[in-house]
Amino acid sequence: MKRKSLSRLQRTKIFDAAHGICCLCGVPIRAGRGEVWVEHLKPLWLGGADDASNWGPAHRLCAIDKTAGEAPQKAKGDRARANYLGIRKRSRGRPLPGTRASGIRIRMNGNIERWPNG
Repeated sequence: MKRKSLSRLQRTKIFDAAHGICCLCGVPIRAGRGEVWVEHLKPLWLGGADDASNWGPAHRLCAIDKTAGEAPQKAKGDRARANYLGIRKRSRGRPLPGTRASGIRIRMNGNIERWPNG
């Protein structure tokens, strides 16, 4: 889901509603230094709303750390859902020649033969 872009007025209202306190670390934000970043309190991929009730001001680095920390959880959830739905991994192509998966083997003298069944 693509996030809505916010206007300057919306960002200002979010900042003022939180009294300039970072919603992630609780430290005051120095707005003049370009540190204001609007962050979803509950991620969209976990069912969070994309409206003002789910937005909070955050330091830029706090927002980046939060998002980076959520990535492995989201990836694991996506894999679990795909497994539940029976969606298999895409094959990476043909097996490497000379391996058991290819069904053939190449001898040192150059002879090519099938792998034994055993």
